[in-house]
Amino acid sequence: MRRALAIDEASYGPTHPRVATGLNNLALLLQATNRLAEAEPLYQRAVIILLIFGQATGRAHSHLQDAVNNYARLLSAMQRSPKNVLARLNALGKPYGMSFGNPA
Repeated sequence: MRRALAIDEASYGPTHPRVATGLNNLALLLQATNRLAEAEPLYQRAVIILLIFGQATGRAHSHLQDAVNNYARLLSAMQRSPKNVLARLNALGKPYGMSFGNPA
């Protein structure tokens, strides 16, 4: 999966949505093998890439919600409170004009 991701990055560029898909898939694998700390920056980067896409095109990418949900599940698995999860998601979205809700 790391090799496929490297090929996609070289072929499409580091901010292409296909790279976000590769990052998300690798993060899912790392999460499934309980390597949560390794998965977190990959999910973050995938979400950011898809947010950049939305900002550039004026429409949300069709995989954005899945990437956000996957990242939120990881944060929950890392024992983050729901308020902290939402705050982290909103911190990622803020530079791109995106909000994922209000912390409770």
